[in-house]
This record gives sequence, structure tokens and C-alpha cells, in this order.
Amino acid sequence: MAVKETKLSIGYFPGLDVLRFICATGVIFHHVGQLLVDKGLIEKPVMIYEQCGSFFLDTFFIISGFLISSILIKETTAGKFSVKNFYLRRIIRIWPLYFLVVLATIVIIPHNKHIPAETIKTNLLYASGFAVNFQILMAQVKTYTILWSVCIEEHIYLLLPLLLLIFRNNFKILSFVLIPAGFISWLYFGTVKSGSGLNTPYFVSTSYFYYFGLGSLLAFYQDKFRSGFFKTIFSKTAQWIFLVVLFLYVFNFFPHSLYKLPGVLIFSGFFGSYLVASASQPEFILSLRPSVSRFVGNISYAMYLLHIVAISTLLNFLLKKHSHPGSAAATVWLPLAATLITAAAASILYYVYERPILKLKNKFTVIGNK
Repeated sequence: MAVKETKLSIGYFPGLDVLRFICATGVIFHHVGQLLVDKGLIEKPVMIYEQCGSFFLDTFFIISGFLISSILIKETTAGKFSVKNFYLRRIIRIWPLYFLVVLATIVIIPHNKHIPAETIKTNLLYASGFAVNFQILMAQVKTYTILWSVCIEEHIYLLLPLLLLIFRNNFKILSFVLIPAGFISWLYFGTVKSGSGLNTPYFVSTSYFYYFGLGSLLAFYQDKFRSGFFKTIFSKTAQWIFLVVLFLYVFNFFPHSLYKLPGVLIFSGFFGSYLVASASQPEFILSLRPSVSRFVGNISYAMYLLHIVAISTLLNFLLKKHSHPGSAAATVWLPLAATLITAAAASILYYVYERPILKLKNKFTVIGNK
């Protein structure tokens, strides 16, 4: 049954909206550097954003685990959880923009480039079935591969109501199951060769149980973060110290061995969890005005889906103009330009296309995020 009025709320976390924007920007910086390396325009040693892409993507999953679990904890406690409403909210949030991007990048653009119809059909089949991550692992024909992480998120959402039923809505136990399950998935699939030769656990859905589970655990304990010991470790001074250490980690100043399994899981999990927990505090040091926070949070999903198109378009334009972005300086100004272009396109898409559709979520929402 549709819900006419939202009576309960988990509150609003402006810091998490800012953090989502930061994560989207971090992924953009990573992919700019990666594309420059792939085209032979810079060498890998100067690609300082090698780690930031995976870290900020992992943090996206922690944010998702925190917010989704916060809402579901309130719903189950109030006896208002509905599997149907949960799925409908996720569909309304994810599918409209996802399938618009699928249509543009997997059907229209390839068709205009005279890519074989069979290739387009194969790519469309995998994308429509939210199986792009498996397509990558099997080295099948592919085009807009950035969709793989959205597919993995959908897999987690598909399983979540079943897991809640199995664990009787006990988010503490569920979190303590998801975290080691995801950790083991990373370690096991790290020994398995994929058909594409890419890093196998990176594209396996169960690996992200680890990060989603960390977010869920944070949601379960979030009421304790505003008092006692936690009030100290989330103080502004502690947050500034943490950001300095995080900067060193994300930009590869740590020993190289710590960026391999299992060290990277431990450090990324810890840093990402602290960042999300800090962003949920009223005194998050990177907070902006609520209106600005909402804006950058609202466009972050579109930024993630659009940024590869923006980067490729920008780089192709520069190369056609014989402006060679092959210096190390390109790892600074080119990512910034790509971020601005992506944010502008995402803003237009949000207000023209996404926002009118997202209003439908209110019909299936009991616990709001004000």
C-alpha cells in the first residue's frame, strides 16, 4: 500500500551528501589519470590517483550501507517495513537514470559509430540484466563498463530483504556476517583468474558485502557516536588529523605493500568507516550549508554515471586541437575541468529528468531522510 505521509525520519546528514560528492570527484580524478595512461599520454608513476578511485568507490558502498540500514532499522523497529516499498524506492532511485545512460551509451552512441548490431545486443542484454560486472569478468563484448558498480549495488539490494528475513531484522548480527563474508570473498577471488585478466574480486558482488556491512554496522551503533569516547575521536581536531593521514593513504604515500590484499581491505575499511561516521556528525569539518549539501549530494549519482562520457569528450576535444595533455600537470587541471563539466551536465539532468521522477518515492516512504 502506498504511503501518503512520511511520519518518521532518520534525520538529515548534510555531511554525507558532501561526502558522496567528494567520492564522485575522487572517482573522476582516478579515471582521468587512468585514461591518460591508457592513451600513453602520461606514464603510470605520475598517476597519483591510482588508489583514490577504488577507495572512494568502496566508501560509496559504506555510505549506502549506512543510509539504507538506518532507514530499515527505523522501519523494522516501528513495524512498518515493506519489501514491496523497499524495492520500489530502490527502483525509482536507480533505474530511470541508469537505463537512460544505458540507452545513450550502449545503444545510441554505438549505433551512430556503426558498431555491429550483435555487439550492441550483447551489451544491452548484460546491462539490462544488471550483469555488467560479470560481463567484464568473462571478457565479453562491452562498451560503457562504468555501470558495473551500479549492478553490484542492485545485487545487494536484491538480497537484502531475504537476509533481513533470515536474521530476523537483527542488523548487528547481519553486519557481523556481511563483513567477514565480504572480506573472505576478496581474499578467495583474489586467487582466481578472470577471463578478462582483470582483478577478479573487484567485480564480484559478494566482495562488497564487506563495505556495505561496515556501513550497516555504523548505522546500528550511530547513537553512540555523539557521546563519551566517540565524541572525542570525532572532534574537529581528530578529524583534521585523520584527513591528513587519509590524504597520504589515498595518494599512495603509504608503503606499497599496504595497497595489496589483505592490507588494503583493512585500511580502506577503516578509513572509509571513519569518514562516513564523521560525515554523520553535526560538526563534520567538510560540511556545507544544507542547501548546498543537498545539491551536491543530489547530483553525485548522475556525476558517477556521466563522468566517463565527459572525460572522453574533453580529452578527444583537446587532442583534436593538438593540445597535448601529456605532462604531469594534466593530472591536476584536466581532472578539475572534467569534474566541472560532469557536475554541470549532472545538474541539468537532475533538475530536468531525475527530480520529477524521484518525487514518486514519497508514495512508498515511511522513514524519511530529512
